[in-house]
Amino acid sequence: MLNQIFKRDAEGVPTIKLVIFGPSLAGKTSLLAIYSILKKVESPEQVYSDLKKIEDPSGRTALFDQSVFELPKGQGTTLPLMRYALYSVAGQDRYKETRKVVLRGTDGLMIMLDPSVEQFDSNKESLIELMNLLGEQINSNELPWILVINKVDLPQEQRTGTEEIMKLLIEIGLVQNIGEAYQKVHEMSCLQAKDDLLAMPKRQDWKELLDTSGRLRRDARPQSVIRAAAPIENLTRLVIEHKIRKIRGQVSK
Repeated sequence: MLNQIFKRDAEGVPTIKLVIFGPSLAGKTSLLAIYSILKKVESPEQVYSDLKKIEDPSGRTALFDQSVFELPKGQGTTLPLMRYALYSVAGQDRYKETRKVVLRGTDGLMIMLDPSVEQFDSNKESLIELMNLLGEQINSNELPWILVINKVDLPQEQRTGTEEIMKLLIEIGLVQNIGEAYQKVHEMSCLQAKDDLLAMPKRQDWKELLDTSGRLRRDARPQSVIRAAAPIENLTRLVIEHKIRKIRGQVSK
């Protein structure tokens, strides 16, 4: 039955599709890059496809970014192998139509917002667009999703507070109350995670952080990197659990 509920890629491997959605400059591509680097130093055999970026002349995402990773033993399923494909949409206004295409077939959604004060309206417009595209699936709990607030390292006076962003989610209709909103949220700093990750090989105790195969130990991740990886890892788990519950529900009928 599991074989029927998971889509398969060109090689016939069960695959789930995760999409990072949000306004321009929220940090979507940065998060993909950080996670790709992390997987390469921790478990390179699980990196099925390196980060692919389609950029405009300014270096910003033009269509989408993509990476594909593998989950040996299907992470809690009886499947011998699964893959999870990560996409980030282009956030600029002129790529609105491409966002519709990238969202097709989404199994899990990560909403990524920029708390910078000057980005408040962009966040709101992005959320409204998302609700117009996928609101029915979100409100019916058919689409697992989480919220990522990036750039929490900004000075307090330069960013919108998390509670104000939670109120925005309620206003837009993504959630019904503050409690539900806080269950969805992850706070992080892509900049801090990137700096900490790239600085690790320069540390005097670098070799102590590696396992016997010369790979970074998972328990050696800096806190900033743990917070950056958590949304992707949690969303992957949520999607798999959602699909298993769905198939169990079909079997019990």
